[in-house]
Amino acid sequence: MRRSSWAILGAASVAAGIYESAFLGSAPFPFCYLHPVLPCCVLFFLLNRRAAAYATAGLSGAVMDLMSAGPPGLVTVRWLCIMLMIDLLAEGVATNRSLYASMLLVGAARLADRVLWLMAAWSLHFLFRLDPVLESWARFLGILSVDLILTATFFVLISLFTKRFVISVSPRRTRYE
Repeated sequence: MRRSSWAILGAASVAAGIYESAFLGSAPFPFCYLHPVLPCCVLFFLLNRRAAAYATAGLSGAVMDLMSAGPPGLVTVRWLCIMLMIDLLAEGVATNRSLYASMLLVGAARLADRVLWLMAAWSLHFLFRLDPVLESWARFLGILSVDLILTATFFVLISLFTKRFVISVSPRRTRYE
């Protein structure tokens, strides 16, 4: 990628980190379920932009960790571990770059984030007697649903406008003759 693309990616990552750390706590109804960083990172993996996915997760996570008022959530570490897991899943399991594969990867990323956050909260509670705020499972399902809708929408838009995920198979002439 060019330097200007990296600068735009860095600015967008910092803005997304600020959005998720500062705005989501008081966001109105439709926006409180919109957590864009993980779906965007998964789409970067599908577009074969691994470095962009890792940079986005690292920068956004660092901004969220720095702006956190409560106990440390280890967002940077969690998201970089999730990006490594998604990278392995994208190369080994979901190799066809389809709509369903993208939705599977986003669901796996969001679920892994929830599990790692629960493990971090459990560790903080027993090691330091800190009780971080955990979101309810109903809110988690709302976030997951919005993630899946957002991923499906962007996947379809990318495939319509760039022809990136379209598979072209040339038919044989002698097959049906």
